[in-house]
Order: sequence, then C-alpha cells, then structure tokens
Amino acid sequence: MQAITEKQILEWKEELDRQVKTRDHAKKVLDESNSNINALQGGIQFGEMLLKKSESSDQPTGIVELGQQPGKAPSKK
Repeated sequence: MQAITEKQILEWKEELDRQVKTRDHAKKVLDESNSNINALQGGIQFGEMLLKKSESSDQPTGIVELGQQPGKAPSKK
C-alpha cells in the first residue's frame, strides 16, 4: 500500500510540474499578447489623431484677409 501511495504522489508531483510550466508559458503568451494589443491600440489612436488633425487643417478657418469681403459679389456701377 505504501509503495502505491508513494507512486501516486510522484505522479501528482510530475503532473503539478507540467501544469505549472503550462501556466507559466500561458502567462508569458498572455503578457506578450497584451503588450502587442496595447501597442496596436496606441498606433490606431495616433493614426486617427493625425487624420483628424489633417481634416481640421484642410477646412476653412473663417479668417478673412484684409481687402476681401466674404460672400459679396463685386458691385456694378
């Protein structure tokens, strides 16, 4: 009986080692994936910000240069 119990304990210890290694590897993969996700999200936010900035600089500013009158046709005399 003692030999069977010792054998079972040894099997459990080996399985525990395998499960710990599997968990540690999965945690490493998860950490790498989270890091990649964060980098991609940052890149997307940066790109969207550049697009918005570009769009806003392409729109008229509402500033009228001196000597111009917005929206008025030349007067006829």
